[in-house]
Amino acid sequence: MCEIECFGNYHRKCEHYVKMYESGNKTDCGSPSCALSKAHKHRPGQRTCTCARIPRECRRVLSLIHDRCDECTRAAWATLERESSRVW
Repeated sequence: MCEIECFGNYHRKCEHYVKMYESGNKTDCGSPSCALSKAHKHRPGQRTCTCARIPRECRRVLSLIHDRCDECTRAAWATLERESSRVW
């Protein structure tokens, strides 16, 4: 599977990686069964392409954040509001 380089932040409390942007650097895997590779080939008579089209992310960490990501923080507040019947 081909790789694409991306940069983002890693949140230690929830262990999530949040992608910020892609650098544009791509690595070709050279596999004939990968639709994104230059070596992509099909068997004779095959009409539909069932090859993988999603590249694997080569993740680079920009910032190591010691708190939860925004999505997990919103979910935690929603749970707290639901359980206590109080709006914060």
